[in-house]
Amino acid sequence: MLLLRLSRSPFPVSTGSCKRLLATSAQTFRIPVVDFTTFRQTTAPSERKHTANEIISAFKESGFIYLAGHGIPTCERRRVDSFTLVL
Repeated sequence: MLLLRLSRSPFPVSTGSCKRLLATSAQTFRIPVVDFTTFRQTTAPSERKHTANEIISAFKESGFIYLAGHGIPTCERRRVDSFTLVL
């Protein structure tokens, strides 16, 4: 699964002179999992739209999503992970 992050979240929180945004409280925080398989395999606009709406809802809920069924090979994910660890 891939973890994706949305740059803006819906709830402002004050941190000194600037405001930061949090998606939810720490006690109830969870990262939703969205299965992207149907979007990749179908040509039906209604099914693609359903998946897109799931992604939008998940980002609104937490600001992050795990994307399952994305089709990116494990070797590519490991290569990217190793690159990001260097930074």
